[in-house]
Amino acid sequence: MADARIQFKVLKGFPSPAEDKIETQAFLNAAKEIVTVIETFGKLFTPVIKDMNGNINKLTKVYGTDIIKYKYLEDMIVLNVNVDDYASTALLWLKRGLQLICTFFENIYNDAQNKETLKPHLQDAYEKTLKPYHGFIVQSTIKIIYSWVPTRSQLLGQGPAQLENMEVLTNYLPAMRTHLDRIDALLKAHNLDDASKV
Repeated sequence: MADARIQFKVLKGFPSPAEDKIETQAFLNAAKEIVTVIETFGKLFTPVIKDMNGNINKLTKVYGTDIIKYKYLEDMIVLNVNVDDYASTALLWLKRGLQLICTFFENIYNDAQNKETLKPHLQDAYEKTLKPYHGFIVQSTIKIIYSWVPTRSQLLGQGPAQLENMEVLTNYLPAMRTHLDRIDALLKAHNLDDASKV
């Protein structure tokens, strides 16, 4: 029996936001963990991984310029609204990538039939999150990628291993979704939710 590619129990995950704000460092750490999760999907997912890592690095760079002023993600964005859109653009695309992964795992979690094939779950997640912002060429590339998504057993393991992963997702996914909804609201409040296609 093959081991699960992902063990959610080893991830710290997204912490409860303090004072109604998201701690930048904790958020970036949790985002990096999600990238390690995607790495287990296989080599075809490299473009997604590179894109997410690139945005994490951009946000880390801005955070590093003043870790006290930018302790909270909201402050980093709000204080730079009229300066430049470097941080907000990076956060926008990172949020979209994370929304894709979050929706994908929510689809798996909510699948009462526990279907082995996960392609429909990824396809649905992509259509709900990233597809509206992708032009034809990127959409065509993504179609190839999601044909290669591992099966439920490959990704989450079988028997007790899968049950354990599903149990951890019970708390992991709502915490992740809370962060993403908050970031979504922040970007929309400052008209930073650019809908143009790439």
